[in-house]
Amino acid sequence: MNRQQSDILKAVMESPGSSQRELSRLSGHSLGIVNRCIQELRAEGYLDSDLRPTGKTKRELQEKKPHNAVILAAGFGMHMVPINTETPKGLLEIKGEVLIERIIRQLHEAGIREIYVVVGFLKEQYEYLIDLFQVELITNPEYAVKNNLHSMKRVLEHLSNTYIIPCDIWCRYSPFSRHELYSWYMVGDGESTESNVRVNRKQELVLADKYAGGNAMIGICYLLKEEAAAVKENIHALCSRPAFDKVFWEEALYCGERMLVQARTVFYRNQYV
Repeated sequence: MNRQQSDILKAVMESPGSSQRELSRLSGHSLGIVNRCIQELRAEGYLDSDLRPTGKTKRELQEKKPHNAVILAAGFGMHMVPINTETPKGLLEIKGEVLIERIIRQLHEAGIREIYVVVGFLKEQYEYLIDLFQVELITNPEYAVKNNLHSMKRVLEHLSNTYIIPCDIWCRYSPFSRHELYSWYMVGDGESTESNVRVNRKQELVLADKYAGGNAMIGICYLLKEEAAAVKENIHALCSRPAFDKVFWEEALYCGERMLVQARTVFYRNQYV
């Protein structure tokens, strides 16, 4: 199943009975692509003549559905200084909601209850989440001297059909779902001079030109089992080299000049504050 077919099948699952025009809106693909993919999905046995999922679809969805989530909350959040010198970045409030609590509630809405929060800076302030949401806290004692690549090292055993999320993000609409069919990394549609990755015509994430901006890197990722295995190997290798102590965990997503995962592009101004 290709990327376009996967997007449209997911839209069918999340909005059964929708017209092709509605599926076009939900999937982000043109009406022509929707029409073609529906024919292909029928021919390949994923949908029946009434656009209902077949047993083949249900088995694949079960194999690839999200199992758990990792929330990265160990760092100082230096870009928020001075407002968070006494409060860890994930516990800041936006629009009356604590950032990390909103993320956890959105995960619960998608049926995800197995949640690991990697903590470090002011870690004791996160302990109430254990009773409130039954999350598991995992401590990164190196948070002050190494970047979040080393936070990821603490949760490698849990990576498989996993969402990876920064704790200091506010999403207007939940980015999580009960149905995922491929691994992805979320980027914005706008350009950022701080990003070194761009989306190409195949919806791959590739290195941007050295002096050009890339797509804004939002930080949310979904890893299926196969890509998770490759990322685990990369994290082990990178963490063994002091030169990578200060890099972000996304460094482990690269294979040569492209990422191991597909791009999930969102309209930044609509999705985020």
